Amino acid sequence: MNPLMKSTSAPTSKEEIQISTYKLASPFVLALKECDPELREMAWELFEQLHSGALDPEQAAATTALIAEILFPNADGRGAPGLDLEEAEKIAVLIEPASGPLIQGMDKQEATFAERLRQVLEEKGVTQADLALKIGIGQPAISMMLNRTCRPQQKTVAKIATALDISPVDLWPIE
Repeated sequence: MNPLMKSTSAPTSKEEIQISTYKLASPFVLALKECDPELREMAWELFEQLHSGALDPEQAAATTALIAEILFPNADGRGAPGLDLEEAEKIAVLIEPASGPLIQGMDKQEATFAERLRQVLEEKGVTQADLALKIGIGQPAISMMLNRTCRPQQKTVAKIATALDISPVDLWPIE
């Protein structure tokens, strides 16, 4: 569940506030742990910019939406509402122009992943629905990965590889 969408009752004591703060932060930390290393680096940079206080309200909102999309991809409809991957990438380049080459590299990796996954599915005679069932996600999420409308986390790539009885680097080579 996207922690941005959770509602909590207001804490009253200092201790409750501290516990509540750490509970709210924990999904972000865990998502960062699971993130692709390049996306993790980008998320850290975005967190630093957000924390700096140098962003105007519009930039801060866009940065927050981009962080949510990186950490909680919208593959199953639980990511940042209304922000697609292409839009998130444009925002990232506007906020941090140096991220352009990194994003282009990730786009190339994503295209290669989609091509390789499509090829393996065809070779093994596995349907999108079969794969989705094996890894515990909906078929639309597989379709979105193949159509490159979402970028899978490394944990998802590993689950797909295990389900297809191949190495994760056969789908997404480590560079």
